[in-house]
Amino acid sequence: MIRNLGAVAAGGLLLALSFPRWGFFFCAWVSFIPLFFALQSEPRLHVAALLGGVFQAAFALVDVVWIQRALVVHGHFHWLWAAVVFLGLIAVLSLFGAGFGLVAAYASSKGLPLYITAPITWTSFEYARTYFFSGFPWDLVGYSQVNWVTFLQLADITGIYGVSFLVVVVNASIWQGIQYLFLRKSLRLGVLVYCVAVCSVVYVYGVYRLEQVEAIQSSAPEYSLGILQGNIPQEIKWERSAMEYSFATYERLAFEAKGKGAKLIIWPETSVPALVATTEHEWRAALRISDNVGIPMLVGAPSYKENYGKTNYYNSAFLISDGMLRFRYDKMHLVPFGEYIPLNWVIPLGSGVAVLEADYSAGRTMTVMKVPNGPRFSVLVCYEAIFPSMSRLAVGNGAQLLVNIVNDGWFAETAAPYQHLIMAGVRSVENRVPLVRAANTGISAVFDATGKMAASIPWNTCAVLVWGVRVSPPIWAFYREYGDVFAVICVTLCVCVIAWGVKWAR
Repeated sequence: MIRNLGAVAAGGLLLALSFPRWGFFFCAWVSFIPLFFALQSEPRLHVAALLGGVFQAAFALVDVVWIQRALVVHGHFHWLWAAVVFLGLIAVLSLFGAGFGLVAAYASSKGLPLYITAPITWTSFEYARTYFFSGFPWDLVGYSQVNWVTFLQLADITGIYGVSFLVVVVNASIWQGIQYLFLRKSLRLGVLVYCVAVCSVVYVYGVYRLEQVEAIQSSAPEYSLGILQGNIPQEIKWERSAMEYSFATYERLAFEAKGKGAKLIIWPETSVPALVATTEHEWRAALRISDNVGIPMLVGAPSYKENYGKTNYYNSAFLISDGMLRFRYDKMHLVPFGEYIPLNWVIPLGSGVAVLEADYSAGRTMTVMKVPNGPRFSVLVCYEAIFPSMSRLAVGNGAQLLVNIVNDGWFAETAAPYQHLIMAGVRSVENRVPLVRAANTGISAVFDATGKMAASIPWNTCAVLVWGVRVSPPIWAFYREYGDVFAVICVTLCVCVIAWGVKWAR
């Protein structure tokens, strides 16, 4: 038992190494093998659930350890409450691993091939993690392969879930080979044929789509965007004494972007350090800068609205042109504990980490913005970029470009900004549209419709990036049109296995 627990914990740690900042992507292709070894040597289903939970917990403890630091340093949580929240999240995430271990072990005990059931089951629980408990699809397995752009093209059919499926298929097939070589188990040639066939089809499709999309993009006109990375330290960001410094920094960067040919200038999330659309005058500095520079600007700012005598605060994005507010978007998918405290009446922790006055409220409409002679675009504020449904909603409404404004200053020099970056980039593949990212402290970047990062500004750098984004006519993508069909099929098959097991038990 101790040996099995150690093996699955090692597998979880190995999987964590495949993500930034380590980035050893090849580790993902073998990280499930210790878990498969433990599951097939353990006939008791409750123990199989424990093993799956330990695998997921070991991965999460390394992968999202930055949450603990953010809560203490910037959220001013007492270290004990921060530990409770962090370990609570680990416990919730481990439930998905436990479910995988339970279902995979049961299916295997009934003679169902692991190389079929394991990928289906893992994909099902990743999909569940995207939506249950407000959703936390952070670092799904498929994201570990973002640098392998050819395989990543599969995401325009299956979403990121298909890439996760592929990784688990390879793991299960390698495990079958290990059983033959070292454990004297019979070798099923069908496993190898299946694995090679799946990988070959995905590779050929990736090569074909890369060539096709790149050819379409090369003939599309360029539209120059200016991305401003002010690198305002989180520690002083909301101090009134630093407000003048923040506006002066962004005004200087805006003029620099204009000098390099930018036609639209993008500021990061909450880069305006004052409540917009209030009677206070501080926020109007953004209007003055827009008027002085003479170029439309997209700015991130906190804001509020009075609704039936109640004040609601929002994390917003405003398109400013000619010194006027033209479009507004209020963030729809908020960050638990960051922008609001769930169940605050049970655990009175105060307001969210990232708020100014009180918990933020969620917006209700995905806005499509437009500038003269420019593409239609929608804004994804920070965390929204890790939810595929948000991008699909934007592009479905007519957006030709996705703009992700971010403030990753909360996370300092941890893996979080790098992890956040790669997840946002996958949205460009799923929807076949470019995505630009403006981050306060980094990492700002431009992704083309193949998911390749065309340009970037490094972490912890104050700089301007002006880039000609090629916005082509709509490139058809199955995932954009039909959504999570692949994931839903996996969930359906997984539920069938569970239902069959319950019926058999009765």
